[in-house]
Amino acid sequence: MPVLLPRLLISLRGCERGKPNVQACILKTDMTELVQTPPPDIIRGVRPAQREVNAVLQSDGVRLVLEACSADEESELLALVDATGWDSSLSRRVQHYGHRFAYSSKTCVPVAEPPPPAFTRIAERVRPPCWGADGGRDGELQCTVNEYLPGQGISPHIDAHGAFGDGLVAVTLGAGCAIRLQRNRWHEAGAPIHTLWLPPRSALFLSGAARYVYTHGIVSRKGDLVDGEWRLRGRRVSLTFRRLPPPGPCACSFPESCDASGTAPKLLP
Repeated sequence: MPVLLPRLLISLRGCERGKPNVQACILKTDMTELVQTPPPDIIRGVRPAQREVNAVLQSDGVRLVLEACSADEESELLALVDATGWDSSLSRRVQHYGHRFAYSSKTCVPVAEPPPPAFTRIAERVRPPCWGADGGRDGELQCTVNEYLPGQGISPHIDAHGAFGDGLVAVTLGAGCAIRLQRNRWHEAGAPIHTLWLPPRSALFLSGAARYVYTHGIVSRKGDLVDGEWRLRGRRVSLTFRRLPPPGPCACSFPESCDASGTAPKLLP
């Protein structure tokens, strides 16, 4: 029977670039990221990621739940994802369940594969309250699986209003990463940029303004600045759960940001 060793994290405190000082290295266990004191030329211009959702984001519908699934569930979900075929037509690999977003029509179209039971179980557990309050079609659950390797990201975007209803939940599996959130310029010119750290097994909730007005994206780079340390990214797999919208025109309360019934342009990834 193989022996499972804990994954290691090395903090290179006090190490000069290119000249590792072994005595200065601190070895830690039960972690997933490689952490080092950030070299100035790498982190110049990088926004530090916050671990907690600030009051502004909370009031606009952002919520972060830690340990949304157990480590065993995470392993099960990753094994399920890796046993399934990938769509490699984008810059990152993706999988779609229930429906997929069609870039040509800016709508959702059905796919043959429904969300597997392991997905629906976690979707029910992290179900946002707005899913039962906006008249959405029960059972019309859509899931997109995204794989992000170190250096990969996704440009700031707003999920098309006409394609999805209120309430987006993104579950992080594997490695953590920083996400960028900002009100779009059609709603508020010069809006501040918020950077939030998404740890492994966490669930990010976007509803209300956070779903309809804020752009969300991941900067394409190989690390993130967290707690004053440069965390090298690993492989991150996200399960993003959405629901199809209610029948009829978009009923959101943000016409200046609405790409369905309003005049705002579609901010797609």
